Parts: sequence; structure tokens; C-alpha cells
Amino acid sequence: MSTKKIKEFKLSSWAISNRTTVSVITFIIVLSGLLSYTGMARENFPEIIIPQIYVATPYPGNSALDVEKLITKRLEKEINSITGVDKITSNSIQGYSSIVVEFSFDFTPAEALQKVKDKIDVAMADPDFPKDLPSEPSVSEMNFSERIPIMNVNLSGEFSMDQLKEYAEYLEDKIEELSEISSVDIRGVQEKELEIAVDLYKMEASKISFNDIENAVAFENMSISGGDILENGIRRTVRVLGEFKDPLAVKDIIVKQEKGNIVYLRDIADVDFKEQEKESFAREYLQPVVMLDVKKRGGQNLLEASTKIDALLEDAAANVFPHNLIISKTNDQSNDTRTMVSDLENSIILGVILVVAVLYFFLGFRNALFVGIAIPLSMFLSFSILSFMGVTLNTMVLFSLVIALGMLVDNGIVVVENVYRLMDEGYPRIKAAKLGVGEVAMPIIASTATTLAAFLPLILWEGIMGEFMKWLPITLIIVLSSSLFVALIINPMLISVYMKVVPKKESKVTFISKLETLYERFLSYALKGKKPGGIIVGTFGLLILAGFLMYAFPPKILFFPNTDAKQVFVFIEYPIGTDIEETNLISMKIEKDIEDYLKKYEVNGDNFLITSVIGQVGEGTSDPSRGQEGGKSPNKARITIDFVKYQDRKGINTETVLKDIRNLLQGYPGVSIVVDKPADGPPTGAPINIEVKGDDYVLILETANRLKSFINTSNIGGIEELKLDIDQGKPELLVSVDRQKARRLGISTGQIGANLRTALYGKEISTYKNAEDDYPINLRLKDEMRYNKSALLDQKITFRNQSDGQIKQVPISAVATTENQSSFSAIKRIDMERVVTIFSNVLNDYNPTEVNDKIRSIAEKFEIPKNITISFTGEQEKQAEEMAFLSRALLIAVLLIFLILVAQFNSATTPIIISISVFLSLIGVLFGLLIFRMDFVILMTMIGIISLAGIVVNNAIVLIDYINLTIIRKRRELGLEQTDKLTPSLLVECVVEAGRTRLRPVILTAITTILGLLPLALGININFRTLITQLNPNFYIGGENVAFWGPMGWAIIFGLSFATFLTLVVVPILFYLINKLKTKKDKVIS
Repeated sequence: MSTKKIKEFKLSSWAISNRTTVSVITFIIVLSGLLSYTGMARENFPEIIIPQIYVATPYPGNSALDVEKLITKRLEKEINSITGVDKITSNSIQGYSSIVVEFSFDFTPAEALQKVKDKIDVAMADPDFPKDLPSEPSVSEMNFSERIPIMNVNLSGEFSMDQLKEYAEYLEDKIEELSEISSVDIRGVQEKELEIAVDLYKMEASKISFNDIENAVAFENMSISGGDILENGIRRTVRVLGEFKDPLAVKDIIVKQEKGNIVYLRDIADVDFKEQEKESFAREYLQPVVMLDVKKRGGQNLLEASTKIDALLEDAAANVFPHNLIISKTNDQSNDTRTMVSDLENSIILGVILVVAVLYFFLGFRNALFVGIAIPLSMFLSFSILSFMGVTLNTMVLFSLVIALGMLVDNGIVVVENVYRLMDEGYPRIKAAKLGVGEVAMPIIASTATTLAAFLPLILWEGIMGEFMKWLPITLIIVLSSSLFVALIINPMLISVYMKVVPKKESKVTFISKLETLYERFLSYALKGKKPGGIIVGTFGLLILAGFLMYAFPPKILFFPNTDAKQVFVFIEYPIGTDIEETNLISMKIEKDIEDYLKKYEVNGDNFLITSVIGQVGEGTSDPSRGQEGGKSPNKARITIDFVKYQDRKGINTETVLKDIRNLLQGYPGVSIVVDKPADGPPTGAPINIEVKGDDYVLILETANRLKSFINTSNIGGIEELKLDIDQGKPELLVSVDRQKARRLGISTGQIGANLRTALYGKEISTYKNAEDDYPINLRLKDEMRYNKSALLDQKITFRNQSDGQIKQVPISAVATTENQSSFSAIKRIDMERVVTIFSNVLNDYNPTEVNDKIRSIAEKFEIPKNITISFTGEQEKQAEEMAFLSRALLIAVLLIFLILVAQFNSATTPIIISISVFLSLIGVLFGLLIFRMDFVILMTMIGIISLAGIVVNNAIVLIDYINLTIIRKRRELGLEQTDKLTPSLLVECVVEAGRTRLRPVILTAITTILGLLPLALGININFRTLITQLNPNFYIGGENVAFWGPMGWAIIFGLSFATFLTLVVVPILFYLINKLKTKKDKVIS
């Protein structure tokens, strides 16, 4: 037994001396972790809570230009004065204004909401702000999880639309009662209205105006409280009951009685209780359905919501609805969430099995258990902390655990291996535990701190991408800190009770001992003569070669991972002004073409690839990648093709299906068709997104069209189809009033406009109420007259002349002329500037970055008019921003690691050695990408490199710390002073001895980290639940997880594989060379 003096680590010694307390703590961690894990809400991706506010203002009947002038500009002006506003984006379309206000992250969504509401109130108080809005501007938070439906529930069968709507409303009420659900919208059927359709000629012959009808209905359809009457000591409330109980009773109202002539409403109008004008259609496999869009409340459990809705639908089908009502559930996000979460959980389990197997091979069964217990205990402690923080269990959190899987045992390996060595030297178990942990406590604390330092800058990630990715570094920091707690508190207690030394069999030569002998010989050889310098130069030469090859043969650069399509979206858009019935016809034809194509995947009449084909027309069909768009969209439709799970696709690549559908839908004249798939992660804009800004909208549009044609003539490959987000094709009928003539005849421009608006668009004049709901009473002309241009313009404005009391009638055509023109479909603005955007998808086989670079190069030759600016935004702008941040984060991480190392070693040379090894580990990443021709995914690969920086330093710290410890022991053994230097031969001896001693933990920690990531990187999927319950592993390779997380996993695997060579060879050589240089400067003691 050696007599060397080793300091204990007090916290670990306390744990060893208080076994019962630590055992109770361990039990609490396990119980709390299990409860937290089962109780955490499940989601596909983290909820994004960002301070963005959406302001929606309907102003029906007004053109885009009028909406911009009267509504949008005035609201923007007030909103722009708010401190902390980063960006204002607005869209003015016919009858609707929408504004998105983006705040800096210094504000909470609630604070931002209140600030915007206050400014909206100020704008509305302005005397010039329109007073005839149908409702006040709606101000709400932009909660992404509450914007996108989590599923569609479809109702169909041999029932009338009224019956289906009744069943849908029942489900709507029941589903909205669930605490997990924020709202349910019904599509494919309209709300009812009580329509008063006036016969223009009869109304004019009776000398009745729209105002007369409005007043007659409004004053009859009301109940008024008259106060209390005192009668025999009792106060009775006096109420005048006048509200209609029968909607059709409205037609019996007397509109006019003059000189004994009575005109009933039925004499001049048809009254009908009917559906409002169609605003949406919904179909499943071409069959009409009533569809419910179900949206989840933020922070709630998606899987629980889906389970409760399933139970609710089952109960309604059995006990409420007729048996022949067909109920289907489509586009259910919970299926994807279950699959991705389950796959990641199984990847963790498989990783644990592989890690423990390797531990068993290197350490033996008992020691493997001591180390392996760190994995579940660290995860249980992390689940407790994350649950307390209100974090959902999403793929970001689970993948963080996959990354950490191999690292969780690193500290345990070092502790167990060191205590075992001391026991092997003859120390008693408890003494060995206290001294063994004390010997390595500071190095493993420092190594953990350096790993955490690598992830710490990522928490500062701002913007929507930062909100999306931040739970990866937070989870890693929590779980690695938990593993340090386990290694220093729980592991020492278990070791002090259960560790045993297995007697060595002298005759037996193990694989590990052979490996240690080979490594010892190689390192001794590498440290002789000029070989150290040659190895260092060669390593740097490899880095230069890797950089040159990356430049010569660059990989495909992507912003976000390109995963296989889980759905295909077909967005159909006719020119603005197209009637919804026309849009519906083309949508049905395209749906039919798609369904005919998909029949190739049918077996015995069942399609093994597709779960549903949903067609929607009108409201709610805009492309979500183009941002929030409010208002009605009768010219738009969307078709959604939903695929089965990855493992059930029988090898069919859904990207091929997407391409086939894209090619299938070529050549439809007069209609824009975009075939795309849902984006993974937060919205970033189109891959090609060019903004043309200025003041003159005509010039902006003209420039955008010229630029679009200019790019198209360049024949750049990879562009799907360049489109403008607005056009000037909105048909418009301008009515010009001769003010002087009109005023002389006793009418005004306002009267003419109001009459035309009521005649054509209609006016809500009262409300019909029954026990179930409230329905608007709308006044307008009959369809055959309201859509007759001559009848509209020849209609007479009826009014009573104030000078003589006589009723006068003036035809509109007598004081106004008309002109057919085209107007803008929309007016879009960014930060108070008008803008037109040219956008397109990039075809799958092309690199978006390369395509944009070519467009930029072409655009430099384009002649830009004065006062017009052109900028590349969207995905490319985000890509540049995130790449800049991640590069800064990497530099900050390296700097933090360096500072921690300086504090640990109280030296500058050792941190430089370790920092060089971090830098050189890029060789592995670059060669891995080059050899296997993998994509460089900016988000995932860069985070992998940053993670690598924290992982690589761990073994280097422990190795160099042990080299220093070996040198100290050698000095003591030789009776040297602390300041005395060793000869090069003694220095080599110490370096080789330390390297041999640390070889096993270095290789072991690298292998466990790599094996922890390998199942996910390769896409190995085994369902352990079904393996145990049904003896069916459901084994398959691939899936969405490997495509999404694979680039990050492979970056770490490639880098760490090469970094292990660096740690075992280059780090000892650099240490030797630097100390040899120091020895030459000082007196050498031999």
C-alpha cells in the first residue's frame, strides 16, 4: 500500500458516512422521477411562447387599398410608438386587416398584449377612425400550439347538412369542455341567417327605402323593460315582449302605412331562414363532410387530449348519434407524437442496454452496475426538475437525454475505476471510496463544468429558433448536473457498501490487458526522437486537408433537416375575386386526379400508404408557411394527403410520392398550385424569399414582376415556381359620384355608398334569438338583382325631402358613372413600408443555399429603380442569423472552457493543450461528412460541434490531471522538490504510465457516448413494450427521428471517434513537448 497523501472530497465522505440518509434520498429521486415522467405532457416539439401579437380587423366590403388607408396605417402608427417592438408586419386584403407585432424577448406575451390593446384603444378613439366596423379589432397572442389543429373530426353519411351540423355542434360543445382544448371550428357548413331578400322594383314602386325596412324590423324585434309597477304592495317588473319566436313571422311586419295603404314586408321581399353564403367546403375522399378543426390549449398534454376525444367520440357514436353516422378522425398529430416519443424512448432503452453491455465487458458485472445506475438515477432526477419547471416531454427533451446517455456514465466510470484501483492496491473499502473519490472529484467537476460551459451559450439563443431549441441545452445542463450529483453522492455510498476486488488470474491475458500493452508500446514509440513533432504536424496537416476537401467537394448545406414527408399539402389559389364555387370545382378535379394516382398503392382495395385525403375550400386553407392570413379566402383550397407511419410504408419513399403529385398537377391553366410538406420546427419562411420594398406600390409590383421574369430567363435549376404574394388582378368596379349634381338632388356620396353596400353585400339589421343560438337578420337585394350591374346602378335612392316632406327617388346612375378596373389583391407592409415578396420552394434534389447564391449573383445585374430596395429574407435570412449565432456560441463555449481549465490547473499551457484537442476534433466531423457524403445541416451539425467541444475536454482533463498526479508521485518517490523538473526519459515514463492507467476509462467513456447515440444515428428501432407484452419487437431501421436528429448525432460520433485518438496520443505528446521545452529552460534534476 502506498503512503501517498490524498485529500478527501468532503461531500462524498459525508455520503459514505451517512448511508441511510443517502438511501432515502435515492428512493425519493426514483419515486419523484417516475411520477414526474408519467405526469409530464407529451408533445412532438416544444411549445413556442413568443411575444407576438395578432391584430385582426374585419371591414367587409372595402377594397385592400381602403382597408390599408382607413384601418391598417392608423393602427400601425400607434403600435409603432410602443417601446420594444422589433417588427410590424401587416396584410390588408378586401374586407380585412391583419397585423402581426413582434416584440423583443424582454417582454412577456401578456405584457405585449396589454401594450398593443392600449394603443388600439387610442387609435379607435381618433375621430377619423371608421365607426361602422362590424366588430372591434381583435387582439390576441400568437400561440403557435393553438393556431394549428391537432386533428380533424369528420362527420358524413346519408343525412342533411343541417343534421350533420347539429351533430357537429354537439361534438363541438363536448370537446370544448375538455381542459386540454382551446377551440373547435366547424368547416364545410355555414351558420344560418334570417335573410330578407328585397325585390328592388317592388321596393321602389312602394317608395320604401332600405332604412324603412331596417327600422321596421329593428323596432319590432326587441324586448324592453319598463321598470317596476307597485300593485297591492307588490312590485312587478313591466316588460314589453317583442322579439320574434318564429323567424318567418318577420315577413308579416308592416313596413309602411300611408293614406290607408299598407305594405307588408312579404309584399316587397322574400324572408328565408337559411344558410349564409358558402365560405368553406370540406371533403374526405371526395365525399362531403362536416369537419371539426380541434385546437389544443397551450401547455396541455396532446396525448391525453387525443385519448379523451377518442373516448368522447366512442360514447357519442354508441349513445347519442344514429348508427349509420360515419365518424372519422384524420390528421391526428398525436399519432406522430406517439411514434416519435416512443421511438426516442426505445432509443434511450437500447442505448442503455448497449452502454451497460460495454461497461460489463470492461468493468465486470458488479462495477458495471455501480456505473450503470447513474443513467436511471440521473434521468429520474432530471424528470423531477423538468416537471417542476413545467416542461413538456417532447422530442427535444428526449433527444437531449439520448445525447447525454453515454456522458451520464463518464463520471461514474472515473470514480468506480479509481476506487477499484485503490482497493486493488490494498486499501480498505471505505477508505478507498473516500480517497478514490477525493482523488478525482475536482477533475470530474471541472470536466462536467466544461461540458456545461459548451451548452451554456445556447441558452442565450434569441428569436423563434432560440425558443424552439433552448430546451436542448437546458435539459443537457440539468441531466449532466444530475449525473455529477449521482457520481459524487450516491455512487460513493454504494461503492463503500458493495464493491469487491476480484482476484487476478496471473495466467489469464484479457483483451483489455492486451490493449493496454499495445497502447503503452505505441505511446512509448511515439514519444521518441522527432516522432512527437511529426505526429503533431501530421495532425494539423489532416485538418488543413479536411478544410481543402470541404471547399473542393462541399456537402449539401441545409438550414433544417430534410425529413420524409408525413403529409403532402396541395395549395390551390385562383386569382383574387374568384367565386368559391369555381374554386371548389377545380379543387374537386384535382382531388380526383390525386386519388386516381394513389390507387397504385392499393392492395385488395385498401391503400397501405394513405390514411386520408382531405379537401378543404375557402376559409382556413392558406399556406401556414406564408404567415398568419386572416379573412375569407374563397379563391383558395387545400388538399391534405396523410401517410401511414414510417414502418408501415413498405419501403415507399413519401418524397417520391410528393414529386409524383407535383408532376401530376403541372399544366392547370389560370391557377397557382403549390405542392409541399409540413415544415419541421418553427416557421422560417420560404426557401427562396425576395422582398421588394418601396412607397409606390405600382412601381414595386412592376419591379417584382420584372425581377421574377429576369430570374426565370436565367434558367436556374431547383426553383419550383417563382410567385408573387400579391397581384394586380383583383377586378374592381369604380363608382364616381358627381358631388355637385348629387347634392343638388338632395343625396350624398355616403347615401349612395350605403345603399350599394346594403344592396350588394348586405347589412345586419337585427338578431333572431332562439333557445339554441343567435342568428343575424341580414338585409340585401335578391340574388338576381344584386348581381345585376344595371339593376344595381339604376336603383333609386328613396328619401323624404326635408323642405316639403315629399318622398323623392333619385337613380344612382343619374349622379354617378362607373369604370371597370383592376386593383391590388392585397397590400402588404413590413415596418411601415410597402412590400411585395417573390417566393418559391426549392426542389428536393437541389441545395437551397446554392440556388439562392445563384439568384443573388443574377440579381446583381438587375437594374433596380430609385427608391426601391431588394433583400433576400425568409429561410436564407434565418439561416445566416442562426449560423452567425452558433459560430459566436462556439467561440464563447471555447472561451468559457478555457477559463474553467485555467482555474482548474492554475496554468495556461494545459488549457492550451486541451483547447487544441477541441479544435482538432473538427477533423473527425469534416472527414465523416466528406466520406459518407452527409448533408451539413446548419442547426443540427453546428449544435453537434458545440456539444462535441464540451464532450472532448472531459477525458483530456482527467488524463492530464492524472499525468500531473503521476509526476508528483515520481518526484516524491525520487525525493525531489515540487519545483524540480524531470528528465525527458522520466517525463516519458510518467506520461506513458498515466496514459496506460487512464486508457480504459478514456476508451470506455468514448464508447459509451458513441453507443448511446448510435441507435438514433442509424435509426435502429425496437419497440421494447411490444417485445415484452407480445414478443414482437416491431424492428425497423429509419424513421423521422433519424432524419431529424441524425446530423447532430453523427457530428458528435465522428468528432468523438477522432477525439479519442487525440486524447490518447496527441494530448500526451503535446504535454510532453511543452514540458520538455520548459525543462530545457530550467535546471534538469536526474
